[in-house]
Amino acid sequence: MDKKSKILLIILVLILIGSASVTFYRYFISNNYLITDNIACEPKTEVCFYVPCAEEDDACNSAEVEYYKKIEKNASNIKLCDPEVDGCNPLVCTENEKDCSITYCSADTLGDGEECSILTQ
Repeated sequence: MDKKSKILLIILVLILIGSASVTFYRYFISNNYLITDNIACEPKTEVCFYVPCAEEDDACNSAEVEYYKKIEKNASNIKLCDPEVDGCNPLVCTENEKDCSITYCSADTLGDGEECSILTQ
């Protein structure tokens, strides 16, 4: 290997190590990434997501359909807890919390198999 190739190789290795270090710090040390989850929704007062029972599913009871809204929150703002041991609180957006949003059901936000609930007066 000539001198220029060695220098180029060293620079590329340093860039790779730097990139891996920054990524490791961002995701594992500072928890700087978004978590998306489904949280409880009240279909009488909010437009909620739900997954309807399939016609061929005899075990599905339409009275037991779960209604939900979607929350997206920064992982660094979520308290760690084990749902098997602790009574974990559901995710909520606090006032003026950065990187936190709640998505209600609309034609633009529907996913595969989801439907929107209809508000009743």
